[in-house]
Amino acid sequence: MMNDTFSISVEEWLGPGSGSSVEHATTAEISINVRDYCATQVEDFVSKTVRSTIRVSAEPFAKWLLANWWRLKCETEPVFANVSHDWAMSHSMSAIGNGYVWPDLVFRGSDGLQMSVNCKRHISSVSDKFSPVRFLNSFQTTISISDFETSVRSFIETVLARLAASGIRKSDLHDLWDDLSAEWSNPKYASHRKLEALLGLEPDQDDTLVSSALKWGKQFGSNALEEIAAESNGRELTEVLKQAKSLADKTKTFADINGARTLAAGNDIPSNNAPWQHAQAMAYALRKKWGFANAPISDEDLADRLSLNVSKLRETSSDAPFSFGVRGAAGGKLGFLLNRPHKEGRRFDTARLIGDFIAFDRDERIIPATNTVTTRQKFQRAFAAEFLCPSMMIKEQYSDIDQRSIGKVVDEISNDYGVSEQVVVHHMENRQVLSHAMFESSLLLA
Repeated sequence: MMNDTFSISVEEWLGPGSGSSVEHATTAEISINVRDYCATQVEDFVSKTVRSTIRVSAEPFAKWLLANWWRLKCETEPVFANVSHDWAMSHSMSAIGNGYVWPDLVFRGSDGLQMSVNCKRHISSVSDKFSPVRFLNSFQTTISISDFETSVRSFIETVLARLAASGIRKSDLHDLWDDLSAEWSNPKYASHRKLEALLGLEPDQDDTLVSSALKWGKQFGSNALEEIAAESNGRELTEVLKQAKSLADKTKTFADINGARTLAAGNDIPSNNAPWQHAQAMAYALRKKWGFANAPISDEDLADRLSLNVSKLRETSSDAPFSFGVRGAAGGKLGFLLNRPHKEGRRFDTARLIGDFIAFDRDERIIPATNTVTTRQKFQRAFAAEFLCPSMMIKEQYSDIDQRSIGKVVDEISNDYGVSEQVVVHHMENRQVLSHAMFESSLLLA
């Protein structure tokens, strides 16, 4: 059965079957569909046809998927400038090779629920000796991690069944499948592999580092450790964890957010929705509970609701590797370590940590607010943006904005609500108050 967002299908086996090699036995017409796009649609220069399948051996494709399973499924999307050769070999189908022409399909990164996928068409319209086909489609979209898992497993099982029918019951593919099956069924092995992937490591590349890092999960919480790992590279992870622990141990002042935590169980919070929808609903619920409606929230008002001295919200912890919250010994207590030097950044990170604290009931000592694009960090950022500056307010009050006054309005909202201009512009674009073209033409980017 085809999945909603991703599918790999063997349309026809072309190999001779019994008595042939693994590669020849699994030669096939294969199609890959990503949402409404066909990644394998090609122009065949030899047959002068356009078709939706590629003629390749399924075995090297299956081996590549299994060998890179954890990195494909768990590794977060890198900053474009930081893409390494090692990363490309693990995430781009072009790396499969084996003498076949593969689509330029890249599984760019995972947030835990969704995976970003890019595909680039081939530019040349003339056949050459290296490429008898030309891939026709370009797209950028996301797919469900669940659909990815289901489709890959189904594809591998299909290839293994073909090998069995061809009398081949032992191969590198069988070994990879057995190893991965063992990891899937053992939570300890799975945790080890997931942390490796978050650190951008190949399986067994640095077992000492990963085993050492996993021990920190007992102090910080396993999910917090994974969020930090996604932010750090292997070389710096241990030092980052030590630094965070040292600062957490010294935290003596805590906000009281116990009353707000009941929002997490509220009937009006759609927790099964996308992270930004969940975050938006929770942000508006907290604004209502704390009596802010659509009004700006001053540092003094926020400190009052948190039962803190306002000076604590204005402190910069420059030694912190990232902003993070520290859970107090008593329920509902949260300390703030904010590492951003600017007022708007500290306010934003404070709101991120409040949102995370009331949304997720996790047994972890610290709450990281990092720069990664995991589901949790997406939730934090969406909550902070809506809590500090409700996008609905912008839609209601500025839906008829004059293009000539865009710069002035953005500046006013930014100052009044204590957020960056970027937050305001994103709200305007998301609420269709302002198109990106209008934003550019208003010279705000100049």
